Amino acid sequence: MPAIISIPFQEKVTTRFSGSEEGVTELRAHPFLAGPENYVLCSVVYDVIQDFPNPFAMLIHAPFGFGKSHLTEGLLIAWLGRHPGGKFRLVSARDFAREWALAQRTRTTHEFFEAYHALDFFVLDELQEIATHTATQEQLVQTLDLLLRRGARVFLTANQPLAAMTLIPKLASRLRQGVSIEIHLPGPETRRQILTQPEVSGNVPISDSALDEFVALADREELSVGEMLQRFQKMEWIRKTRQDDEIQTDSVSKVFAASEGEETGPVTVAQIAKLAAKFYKVKLSDLRSKSRKTVLVTVRDVVYCMARRLTDATLDEIGTYFGGRDHTTILHGCAQAESLIESDEEVRRCVDFLLSELKNGR
Repeated sequence: MPAIISIPFQEKVTTRFSGSEEGVTELRAHPFLAGPENYVLCSVVYDVIQDFPNPFAMLIHAPFGFGKSHLTEGLLIAWLGRHPGGKFRLVSARDFAREWALAQRTRTTHEFFEAYHALDFFVLDELQEIATHTATQEQLVQTLDLLLRRGARVFLTANQPLAAMTLIPKLASRLRQGVSIEIHLPGPETRRQILTQPEVSGNVPISDSALDEFVALADREELSVGEMLQRFQKMEWIRKTRQDDEIQTDSVSKVFAASEGEETGPVTVAQIAKLAAKFYKVKLSDLRSKSRKTVLVTVRDVVYCMARRLTDATLDEIGTYFGGRDHTTILHGCAQAESLIESDEEVRRCVDFLLSELKNGR
């Protein structure tokens, strides 16, 4: 099995001409590159592309910017290539809830049932958006049951794993019977491959040394693919402005230094977590994981405490950032951190570091 797999998706691109609202829509290559960290995902994707039957609901979860929409839209287009007349729907969980509520108010539930229960391919995006909508979850269970019995393809996405979401038992049970897949951040070699894809980078010329440094910094900061490409585009703008033949190493340093010093507005839980991870030299992904390593528990407690002090985030919002931990966990962690601030010199230095960096807009 090769180190990097290119999942051959396409995307719909509409080109509009000046002075006309009419556009030409075409399909262009838009592959999803998956390294060793995402091989499980590849297996599921190829089942769809090759049209192998799968009687289970698939839950794809990852934070914002990890490529969930890219994947589900690509899967749908790939499936439509084999089933051009198939009935499909890609809808956000919030819109699904609104449509169900409207159908109840207008007494058109039969039309709702007809529209959804006849689908051959169904994608529900951002499942966590209906975590508090019991009635919507009940209807979703009925929809999933009927679609799966009919052999329809069913995908759901969420920004957190199943165990972190507040779902009614019936819905949680249906999803546990299916397959849950986490999208992981790409490793250094996968990042390099992404940046060398013409359809991604646009054939932007970049020196080998600049590419090496860019990949290393992007991996160290644990940038999502979207964040990484934004930085890449900034470097290309610098190259064009200076009329360089290719992106040079100093442009990489300039873009990352500028990003660290950008005004970020109100302090966020994510900012505090990122800085705390930097101070303790731990990975942000490990900090947000379920690991109970002593150092990670300590850092989390400090972040909980500082987030309560410096942000407007609720206990539940702080818990959501950390994979769905409940408010009692956050409160306990805050109490632990308050005690450590009084007794542990390293924790005090971490707090001083956080306050200093946040004051300077980092």
